[in-house]
Amino acid sequence: MQSQHLGVLIGLVVGLVCLTAQSEDNTVFFYEQKDYGSEALFNPMTSFLSYTLDSVQVKRSFGTDNYRDNLRIVRDNLRNPRDRIDEEGGTRTFINAEIFPVDPDNISDSSPMLPNYGLHLFGGGMIYRKNAEWFQEHDVPWPYFTSGVLSMMTEVLAEAIEKPVTSSTDEIADFYLFRPLGIWLYSSDKRARWIKEELDPVEWPHLMMYDVAENELLNVGMSYVVRPNWLATQNTRLFAYLGISNLFGLSHRMPSGDELSWGLGVSTVSINPDKFRASAGVFYDRNNSLLASLIVRGTEGLALRANVYPGVLLSETRKLPFPLGLFVGVTDGGEPALGLQFGLPIGLGATF
Repeated sequence: MQSQHLGVLIGLVVGLVCLTAQSEDNTVFFYEQKDYGSEALFNPMTSFLSYTLDSVQVKRSFGTDNYRDNLRIVRDNLRNPRDRIDEEGGTRTFINAEIFPVDPDNISDSSPMLPNYGLHLFGGGMIYRKNAEWFQEHDVPWPYFTSGVLSMMTEVLAEAIEKPVTSSTDEIADFYLFRPLGIWLYSSDKRARWIKEELDPVEWPHLMMYDVAENELLNVGMSYVVRPNWLATQNTRLFAYLGISNLFGLSHRMPSGDELSWGLGVSTVSINPDKFRASAGVFYDRNNSLLASLIVRGTEGLALRANVYPGVLLSETRKLPFPLGLFVGVTDGGEPALGLQFGLPIGLGATF
């Protein structure tokens, strides 16, 4: 029976990605090769790691300890979705928690649906399309098929990191519903064009480091930025920084054409119990490629987190043969942290 369920799962994934249509005219909306900022580091491998490991920044709840066991739990839950939904209270409870608040008496149980729509559907769908465009630009065969398979693999691996505190139905909703819907949403040129023109979304990852002192990941995280045209003026538009930190403010176009953005909001400290803290951030980008950022009281127990991306530290006449990025942080306990990114998916850092 287990092997039969696994076969159905594999068949679903393969069928899904086969149905994702390649761009009708090879139109590119979200990927543009740049040699500066966060986009200088973008490729399917870096986005794969950033998406998979994003929740590691909530150290009190998520992590890679016992990862193999957690991955096996996720696999078993995906093999038996009907049984897990029944065990968690049935279809109505599942819908109320993961999809739409249909139970007024338990409205507080509906909070998991917010990241389902914002991160797995909207953000995950954009990453799918951006990776597909990268594959297309680099002449990889079947770029949309390849990106679809990568997206579904990433979803499973990311769910295992969240497993210590998530319900059995969390990965069922994300894998069977929200990530596929995200792929569907962005697989159409018409829909992708509307999203790009009206919302102008982009993903801004931190410069991920391996902390050689603590033997753990440092400065982990990926957020999605939306700057809609609604209520915008010539030089100012609304700014939303969405993810495990959620900040809202304004973006201001500078005389150079670059944009300075700021936001106020909250960052997640823990899940089950849910705990948040007030946060703030300032961001400087060029053509949607993040050049520098500063986040105060964000995630990962960092009171301060600054990232300086490639193209900022050195002048045009002193370029290195690889992108160079810098991370500087201060923990809640006052300990300094430092890291360098040398163009690889993960840089080297340390907390002192």
